[in-house]
Amino acid sequence: MKHLLILLSLILVTSFARAQGDPDIEARFIAMVKNSTLKGTWAPIMGGQLGDEKKDDAYRIVRAEKQEGDNWAIVSLFEFNGQQVEFPIPAVVKFAGDTAILILNNVRAGPGKANWSARIMFHDDVHTGRWWETANSEHGGTISGTITRVGK
Repeated sequence: MKHLLILLSLILVTSFARAQGDPDIEARFIAMVKNSTLKGTWAPIMGGQLGDEKKDDAYRIVRAEKQEGDNWAIVSLFEFNGQQVEFPIPAVVKFAGDTAILILNNVRAGPGKANWSARIMFHDDVHTGRWWETANSEHGGTISGTITRVGK
């Protein structure tokens, strides 16, 4: 039994290590989010309690650009002063098998004064995760929904 657990642990660790930096898995993530809209719902979290779900939440992603190591730029589209503006958001992307996990740590994610942190999972045209204002963790919530691409 002990040997079986060790073998299973080695297989699991090897598959996660292989996913990180795997060009095919990274290419699938890039294709999934290129010219995409993340559309779904969000719910606030206040005082450790999940609030009422809000519908029609949407985020536009123009492209994902791999940088050095696990660092990426997620180029998002925001409306600012009545114009559509591309805004690169620095992120770390980790892979658990074929699931991408986007990590924001205290970054400016669009026009405005607040910095944000988040953990968002992407798999099979679905996203889900948690976000919060870095300086005020009570200002945040959960998001989930689908990922659609222009022309699909």
